[in-house]
Amino acid sequence: MQQITFLQVDDLTRTDEFYGNHLGLEIVLDQGACHIYRVGEDAFLGFCDHKDGPAPDGIIVTLVRDDVDAFCAQLEEAGVEIESGPKANERFQIYQAFVRDPDGYLIEIQRFDDPRWPQT
Repeated sequence: MQQITFLQVDDLTRTDEFYGNHLGLEIVLDQGACHIYRVGEDAFLGFCDHKDGPAPDGIIVTLVRDDVDAFCAQLEEAGVEIESGPKANERFQIYQAFVRDPDGYLIEIQRFDDPRWPQT
């Protein structure tokens, strides 16, 4: 499994300057409105333009899995409510579902259909 934390930002160019140039993180996927950086072998930070971001909450913890449907079924069996999905998101070339943790944080269960995504 891979993990991405998505944060919404005011200025994606300024964010790229800081994380790419100053911190030296490798950008692994430019989705236009969102840029994803590698911070570990299977850990990533994603930054989305707040005007175009995937959710109004500002923070999304994403678990990247190939088995989105099966995992969501497992969560439902355990009593976890699926907030949205699973469904295809053509804009970002992903298949995704959303749940909330007990404190209200948005958790995305996602599979990348974009062949540019680094596989484990």
